[in-house]
Amino acid sequence: MEEKQKMGKSRADSIRNLVDLIRQLINSNKIVLKKVVHSISSQEYWITRFLAIGLDYVILFFVTGLVKDLVFTNWSFSVIDFFLMMGGIAFLYFVITESIFGYTLGKRIFNLKVVTVNGNKPSFKKVFIRNISKIVFVFLILDVMGSYFTAKNLHQRYADKIAHTTVEKW
Repeated sequence: MEEKQKMGKSRADSIRNLVDLIRQLINSNKIVLKKVVHSISSQEYWITRFLAIGLDYVILFFVTGLVKDLVFTNWSFSVIDFFLMMGGIAFLYFVITESIFGYTLGKRIFNLKVVTVNGNKPSFKKVFIRNISKIVFVFLILDVMGSYFTAKNLHQRYADKIAHTTVEKW
């Protein structure tokens, strides 16, 4: 009888140990799962921002073509001239729309808006600073890549950090 009690106790201890091990696995997987969910939501955020700016640049491409054809009818443009002109128009477009409305057409369609890190509407100066990299598209790419590798807050480009702004969903 005593042996049966010892066997029952050792089985109960084994089951308790197994349950504890399963709990530890679940808890450690919750941490991993939280990291995966955070990574996915961060990727979704950047994909949404990429689509919004992509839409803005498609519109700007056509607007630049119209300006070139209507204003500079006799001027033969090189590709570099065209993209420099597009950069200037893009800079004006982003600064004007974001300082007045807090968003561009692309951001509006994807429910994004520019705010200060405190959540307020950014001033003209802050919007001006955050959009300087958009004058030359290569600088924008460097801005995004630089912030990706040095970021503590993945919702900010490097220029956003300087301007103390960010883009959030609304």
